[in-house]
Amino acid sequence: MKIVPDIYMVGSGQIRLSNRMDSHVYLIDGKDELALIDAGVGVDSERILENVRKEGFDLKRLRSVLVTHSHPDHAGGCRDIQARTGCSIIAPEHEDKMLEGVIDIEESINICKKTGIYPPDYIFPRCKVDRVVRHRQKIPVGRCEVTAITVPGHSKGSTCYLLKQEDCRILFSSDVVFFGGTIGLGNWPGSSLDDYRQNIGRLADLRIDALLPGHFLWILQEGQEHLDKAIQNLKLAWVPPSWSHQHSLF
Repeated sequence: MKIVPDIYMVGSGQIRLSNRMDSHVYLIDGKDELALIDAGVGVDSERILENVRKEGFDLKRLRSVLVTHSHPDHAGGCRDIQARTGCSIIAPEHEDKMLEGVIDIEESINICKKTGIYPPDYIFPRCKVDRVVRHRQKIPVGRCEVTAITVPGHSKGSTCYLLKQEDCRILFSSDVVFFGGTIGLGNWPGSSLDDYRQNIGRLADLRIDALLPGHFLWILQEGQEHLDKAIQNLKLAWVPPSWSHQHSLF
């Protein structure tokens, strides 16, 4: 599903484009190579790869998965997609340790199982990370260049990816910020309102047009307004609007 030039949605549980537990999974066409933003939950990853094929792309051009954070709905598919395509897994600092199993995330997964987000028998597939990225580092994707913007809060290393096209500035905001300035604060280890408050300012003045989050609606114009709303909400005395009431829709 083409969203803007050179950007496609190839996975999404919300609209049943792929497994119902998958986050939104985006494809960047860098002409010389392809990259995925996130990899879904790892249950029937073939549906994501088939969607890439249906858009007319050769999987041999898929060189990397850019992981936004290590929660299973975003990163559980990394091992399978890596095995099927030989692509590299690129993950933010700290999130790489959870993806590889150095840091245990079973407590977080068990909380999500009790909430009904994952079934009781779900097992998170660990995966080797080929490259670790830090805040403001640049990642080439063929003829494109993506900038990592790390905004801890949803998790310790949650990272957005900024892509500047000729006529459109795009932010893949993962679970950091959603439509209307809603944030991804959760009741699991690593999610922190204080981290959000300290780091949300990194999303100021990006002048983005398209805001492509990890769940729910995406925005094609004036996306910066939604980031600015989140920034403003985190300056106020009350706990800002979170995605918790929306996530039950899955």
